[in-house]
Amino acid sequence: MLRISRISDYSEFRNYKDSWGDLLSRSGIDNIFLTYEWIDACIRYFCKGQRLLILNVFKGDRLVGIAPLMIRRYKYFGLPVRAVFFIGTIISDRMDFILDGHKKESIALIMDYLIDMKSDWDFIDLQEIAEHTDSREIIEAWLKGRKLLNIIGPSTKSFFIEFNENKDYFYETSSKGFNAGFKKIKKKDPDSNAEFKRYINKDIETEKLFSVLTEIERHSWKAERQSGIFSKEDSWNFQREIFDKFSKNKWLDLSILSLNKRPIAYVYNYLYARRSYNYSIAFDKRYSKLSPGTTLMWWVLRDSLARDILEFDFARGEGSWKRTLTQDFKVHNRVRIFRNGLYGRFLYCLQSRVMPYMKGKKNLHGAWMKIKEKIGWQ
Repeated sequence: MLRISRISDYSEFRNYKDSWGDLLSRSGIDNIFLTYEWIDACIRYFCKGQRLLILNVFKGDRLVGIAPLMIRRYKYFGLPVRAVFFIGTIISDRMDFILDGHKKESIALIMDYLIDMKSDWDFIDLQEIAEHTDSREIIEAWLKGRKLLNIIGPSTKSFFIEFNENKDYFYETSSKGFNAGFKKIKKKDPDSNAEFKRYINKDIETEKLFSVLTEIERHSWKAERQSGIFSKEDSWNFQREIFDKFSKNKWLDLSILSLNKRPIAYVYNYLYARRSYNYSIAFDKRYSKLSPGTTLMWWVLRDSLARDILEFDFARGEGSWKRTLTQDFKVHNRVRIFRNGLYGRFLYCLQSRVMPYMKGKKNLHGAWMKIKEKIGWQ
């Protein structure tokens, strides 16, 4: 018989560090963004003032499932809303329920629990669920026969390269891309000294390297738009702690391109379970004509082929530059469920009709995004 135990207090969450890691290793969806270390930092830096809603599923006394959730209050179209999210939504590239067997029963139990406490939220918004986990399909099956307004999707693509397949092809392709970029650098300045370094699976000077990455981003277009991972105080503090924690766990995978001893581009990855997750890439815009970010990425891919890395994961985002590197992708899903009632129906209308219409009108959507950013709405 399965049962749920709810955690709403951070101090209680801290008691589950060992059992969390053990369950994740058995779950079949083990990834860097569901580790205890990542979730812990997310809670402390991005869940301030929000409600924890971690649901642990037990079979007898054995932990067989975790739903790492929270209830977040924010403004949507200027309206106050309370939404159930996975912890780490927005900054995490993979999210899901952590389950060891009993998947259908566990997810149904979790969803029933959420519905029973529907007075505490306006809608549920579960994002970045990888299609291969079947979680979305299980939720869809659970929804059948229930009169709950919901939106399934839209789905997004997450590109990747699996190195165990077509190694010769990827080596040839990455070498060609890297050589073209390197020639561009030498053509601009034949006497320049381009140096490529990768810091992976070894002790590193975290403070020094963190400063290097921060400085590169400070001169990038991301800094201008305040969209970089080091551009805002809470994100900077979060990454600083992750840098230290992941370095101790041998989970950092950093690559830097320097030109005449000046660092001008970085590729910032996490290495976990023999997969390299690309979290950020930035370059000094003063060197943009040399395509330093692209050249460094080609170098990293070629270097990865010689290492014990199974897969290079470009994470979420469908940037056209990723399509030049690979055509392989995984599908990520999103599920939204709205509470019955007038307010829930209104929010459903906004998200199912108004927002898709606005996104179809580029000028209107662009203006709306600028207004949101200026006002501070989510």
